[in-house]
Amino acid sequence: MGVISFIMFSVNVIFWAIGAAMLGVGIWLAVDPTAADTLTIVGSAGLNESVYWASVYLMLSVGACVFLVGFLGCVGTMRAEKGHNFFLKLYFIIVQLIVIAEIACIVLIAVFWASINDGLRDEMFYDLKVQYIGESSSDDYSRSWDNVQVYWKCCGSRNYTDYTDSYYEISTNNSVPWTCCVMKIGASGESMSDVADRGVCLEEALMNYGPERDYKYLNPLGCYSVIVIFLEENSTIIIGVTSGFIAIQILGLIFSCVLMKRSKTFV
Repeated sequence: MGVISFIMFSVNVIFWAIGAAMLGVGIWLAVDPTAADTLTIVGSAGLNESVYWASVYLMLSVGACVFLVGFLGCVGTMRAEKGHNFFLKLYFIIVQLIVIAEIACIVLIAVFWASINDGLRDEMFYDLKVQYIGESSSDDYSRSWDNVQVYWKCCGSRNYTDYTDSYYEISTNNSVPWTCCVMKIGASGESMSDVADRGVCLEEALMNYGPERDYKYLNPLGCYSVIVIFLEENSTIIIGVTSGFIAIQILGLIFSCVLMKRSKTFV
């Protein structure tokens, strides 16, 4: 096996690994309840479970596709050594389409990110106002919000004032649910007994929101805000992984072209 073939084979072993990782993430989304709850509320409550499972199936499908591409690349590399290019041609076409689709998605997200951002935040805000029933409710939407608020240590969509004049506040006469409160050290947040101080938490929730305020028993930031901050703090990793993945795909295209040109036959 020549140097070009070895590099091409190595690139597609990486594809295999990436595909396997994406399949692993898809399986994790399918079994981890916190991931399901986050996707439920971020996906806009009206779609709920369908949005979640569509996301899971999409991740599993993309992972399987990337895994298949790696397989085609490895087989195509070995076949090209004998002068047969069918698998490499198929590999080249599939990877080219994937790269074009990825670049188109990145451009669209960059262009429309502001409107997507505002729309998602507002949708979460308005849905919370009318659909969140309460901590003791068994409906999927309320349960998802409670789990996300405990896990992400947040309250509401933008901040805790989102509950003002909401169905929850009107029906319970409480400013925020206990899942917005700071939990005792080591507590899991499964019941109100885990809350550090429910009374002070409710008192703090009556104050006008301000980032300069000293909140001791209330998680003031909204869940949308907390998730966006998390993504921004990890943006370097996300951009690096995405860029690296696209770079590997482009390398695969380049080396597949070189191998096809070096082959003696085109069958």
